[in-house]
Amino acid sequence: METLSYQDYKSDEKKRIMIKKKIIALLLLITFNAFSQQEPATIKLNAEKLHSRVREWPYPINGITVPTNAPALLWPATNGKTMVKPMESGSAVPEDPNIGNVRYKVMLASDKKFTKELLTSSEQRWAVYPLHQSLKPGKWYWKYAYALKGSNQWTWSTVYDFVIDAKYSNEKVSPPITEVLKRNQGSHPLLWDMNRIGEDFYKNNLENPEAKTFIAFAEKLMLAPLPTEKPQRVIDTTGKNALEKKLIIERMYHGFGDAVGTPVRNLCIAYQLTKDKRFILDAKRRALNIANMDPDGLATGDDFTSGAVLEALGWFYDAGYDFLNPQEKELFKNIITLRAQRVYNHLPNRFELHVSDNHVWQITMRNLAIATVAVINDVPEAKEWLTYMYEVWSARFPVLGTTDGGWHEGNGYFRVNFKSIIYLSQMFGDFSGVDYFKLPWMQNLPYYMLYTHPNDGASTAIGDMWENIPYIVKGEAWFADALTYKIDNPYLNWYVDRIKKDHPDYFRGTDDYLLFRLLNFKPNRNLPVSSPTDLPKTRKFGDVGVIAMHEDLAKADKTLSSYLFSSPFGASGHGHASQNAFTVNFKGKVIFGGTGYYSNFSDKHNLLYYRTSKAYNTILADSLSQKIGEEGYGWTPRAISGQHIQYALGDASNAYGEIKSEFWLNRFNQINVVPNKENGYGDPGVTLYRRHMLQLDGGYIVLYDELEAKKPVKWTTQFHCPYYTIEAQNTENASQQNFTVKTDLGSVTASVFANSPLNMKVHNKFFEAAVNWNKVTNDTGEIKDFKDQWHAGITSESKPKFRYLTIIQVKDGKTEVIKTVSNVDGLYNLQVGDWEIQAQLNGEKPAALQVAGKAVKSLFNYGGISIKFQGKTYIPKVMGSSILLEMEGSKVNKQEVVDELPDVAKYDKN
Repeated sequence: METLSYQDYKSDEKKRIMIKKKIIALLLLITFNAFSQQEPATIKLNAEKLHSRVREWPYPINGITVPTNAPALLWPATNGKTMVKPMESGSAVPEDPNIGNVRYKVMLASDKKFTKELLTSSEQRWAVYPLHQSLKPGKWYWKYAYALKGSNQWTWSTVYDFVIDAKYSNEKVSPPITEVLKRNQGSHPLLWDMNRIGEDFYKNNLENPEAKTFIAFAEKLMLAPLPTEKPQRVIDTTGKNALEKKLIIERMYHGFGDAVGTPVRNLCIAYQLTKDKRFILDAKRRALNIANMDPDGLATGDDFTSGAVLEALGWFYDAGYDFLNPQEKELFKNIITLRAQRVYNHLPNRFELHVSDNHVWQITMRNLAIATVAVINDVPEAKEWLTYMYEVWSARFPVLGTTDGGWHEGNGYFRVNFKSIIYLSQMFGDFSGVDYFKLPWMQNLPYYMLYTHPNDGASTAIGDMWENIPYIVKGEAWFADALTYKIDNPYLNWYVDRIKKDHPDYFRGTDDYLLFRLLNFKPNRNLPVSSPTDLPKTRKFGDVGVIAMHEDLAKADKTLSSYLFSSPFGASGHGHASQNAFTVNFKGKVIFGGTGYYSNFSDKHNLLYYRTSKAYNTILADSLSQKIGEEGYGWTPRAISGQHIQYALGDASNAYGEIKSEFWLNRFNQINVVPNKENGYGDPGVTLYRRHMLQLDGGYIVLYDELEAKKPVKWTTQFHCPYYTIEAQNTENASQQNFTVKTDLGSVTASVFANSPLNMKVHNKFFEAAVNWNKVTNDTGEIKDFKDQWHAGITSESKPKFRYLTIIQVKDGKTEVIKTVSNVDGLYNLQVGDWEIQAQLNGEKPAALQVAGKAVKSLFNYGGISIKFQGKTYIPKVMGSSILLEMEGSKVNKQEVVDELPDVAKYDKN
C-alpha cells in the first residue's frame, strides 16, 4: 500500500480544517436584538452538523474547558490515505477494506514541546484514547499519529489543547486496562465476578422468593425439546424483489438466537443459585447443540442471531467449565473464537467513530463482552477484544446522550438498548470498580423516563417504532425496576411502584433483568418514595432536544401533557426529521403525534413518509421535508417551568436543505428512489424557524412560529392524529383556519392565525402508502394493521418571512370561542377563556408574543410588547429574552431566559 507522506497528510489535514471551519465548526454567530446593546439573547448556529455520523474533527481542542478531569481523546480515523467514511453493521454501505491497516498512538503533556508530565500511549488499532488518570488543573496539549501496519513511519497531527478546571479535581477516574485485565485473572466462573462472589450469591438468594420462582421455572425448562435450525415464523416472499426477500428471510429468523440461547443462560443461572448439577448438565446438552449449528447458516448467521448464540456459548463455557472434557473445551473455544473474531474484526477503526452503530451498542457488544470474559484467559485474542470494548465504553457511553439522561432516537428504540445499558454497566463496573450508575447521565435517566413516558400516560410519539409503545410496556417496566437496584432516587421508586400497581401482570414470571436483580438482591430493601407533584412541571433535555411540559406529572393519565422536539443529533439512526415537531397527549392518550408505521428501516413508506417531516406536527417549506441525516438538526434554546404557564423554544433553522448524508443517499438508492422535489426533498432556502410553544392552565397549547427563507416560500404547518379523526370547520376569515379532533376524551379544537390568507387541507392518506409487507408485529406478537390516519395541513401564500399563531384547546367540556380584540398592522390581540394573547404576525415586523392570564396572575413575554404586570412595568434585562412573571403569594416570581447551548456545542467544537 502507498504510504501517505507527511506533506500530503498535512495538506489533507489543512483541507479538512478549512472545510470544518466553513461547514462543521461551531462558529457561533451571535444575533443581537435590534433594541439592545447588552449581552445577546439569541444564538445562531452555523455548523453544518453538530454530531457527525463518524468523527470528522478531533476532541478536545481550541482551549475548551472540558467537564471532567480525565477526558477521552477522540480524532478522525484514517485508512492510510483518506478519512474513514460512514459504515455500520447491517448496512449495505460496503466496509472500507483498509480500516485494519492502521495503528495509532497519542502524546499528552502540559507544555507545547511535550517535555512536562508527558504521557505516551502504546500502539493501538482504534481512534479513541480515554485518559484513565486524573490531570492537574490547567492547560494540556495533545497530538495523535498514525502509521501503516508494518511501517515505523509515523504521521503526526497538529497540536491541540484543552483546559482542566480545578473543580473537577476530585472526580473518580476509571482505572487503566491493565488493572481491568488483572481483575479477570483466575479460575472460572469469571462472569459477574462469580469466582469471588459465587458463594455469597448462592447464600444471599437462598430465601429470595424470586429465586425460588425462577428455579421452578428452570425445572420446566429442562423438559423442552432441543431446538432445530428453522424459522421463527414463515412469511410468503411471492412477488417480492431481491432486497425485500432478503429482509423477509432475516425477519423469519429474527429472534432465533435468543430462543435457543436464553435457555442456556437461564439454566446456568439456576445452577449457580442451587448448585444442582442437573441444571448445568442440561445447559451443556443445549449448548453443545447450538455449538454445532452452522455459523454461516440462515438461523445463526446474522449479527443479532449469531451474537445471541455467542453469548449463550460464553455463558456455558464459563459456568460449566468443570463439566467439559478437553475435546469439548476445544470445541467451545474454537466456535466462540470464530464467532467473536467475526464481530471484532469489523469494530476497530470504525465502530468507535460512529455516532451510534445501533446493532452493536444495542446488542452485539453485550454478546461479545460476555463471550470475551468467558474465554479471557484461554483465548489469546480475547485480551485485545476486552481492551477495545473497555476503551470504547470509557470514551463513548452513553452514545446517544451526554449528561441530561435523554436518548436521541425516542422511546421506541431506546428500549432496545436497555439490556446492554444494565448489564454492561454492571460488567464494566465489576472490572473497574467504577459505579457507572452514578454517571450524570444515569442519575438523570429516571427523570427522562418519568417526563417522557409517565405512569399510565402516553409516550412522546416520535422516532422509529414509537407506535409499539403508546403506553408503558413490559420492557420499560422491567428496566425502570432494575434501575432502582442501583440508583437512589425516590421519584424513580414512585414511578416503579405505580407501574407495579397499575400493571401487576408485568411482574409475574421471569424476565431479562432477573440476573441483575439476583446479583444486587437485598432482602427488605428500603425504597423511599416521593411523588413527582413537587417536581417542576417542565423539564428540558437539551442534549437530545426534548422539552416535556405537564399539567400534573403524577396524574398524566388524567391531565394534559405536551412535548417539543428539536434534536442536535438531527435525523440520525432511528431518529426522524422531526425538528420543532410537537406532541399533545391528554388523559394518557396521544391526540397529536407522529404518524405512519415502522415496517423496515428504509422502505418506501419509511423514507418518503414515516421518517420525514411530512409525518410530524412541524412545518414544511414548499411541501419539502427537513433533511434526513445528522445535517438536518435542531436544538432547544430555552425552556421555563411555571405554575400556570409552561414554555419551550425549538430552533430548526438548520434542518432544511438537500440530503447530504451518503449513508441515507445509499438507502434511497437501494430502493431505486430519488430524494427529489417530487418525493418531498430539496432545498427551500429556509434560514430561520424558531417555534415558541406554551402550555397554559385550562387546557390550552399556544404555538408561535418565526419563519424566514432566502426566497418566497409556501409554509405549511401540519397537524397529525394517529388515533383520531380531524374535521375541518368553516371560517369567514381566510387568515384564520379552524378544525376539530373527534375523540372519546372531550373536546379538541385548533385555530391557526396568520396575517394573510391561508388554505387548509384535511385528509386521511399518507404521502407514501403504508404496507406491512414484512409482517412486523406489535408488542403482543400480533401482526400490525397499518390503518389510515388523519392529517391537516394549513398553507400560506409564498412569503420570505412569515409567522403562524396556533391555539389548541383540549378540554373535558366545550372549548372556548376565540375573540379577536384587535389587529393593528399584524399585531393580533386575541382572547380565549381567561387568557389574553398578543402576537405579531407581520413577518416584516420584529417578532413578539405576550400571553397573560388574569385569573391565575401570570404573564409570558417575548419581544418588544410593553410588559405590564400587577400594576408595574417590567423591562427585560436582555432584550430578546423570554420572560415569565407569576404571583407566588404576595410576591412576583420572575424568570428570564436566553438561549443556552447543548453540551455538544459547548465542548465538541473545532
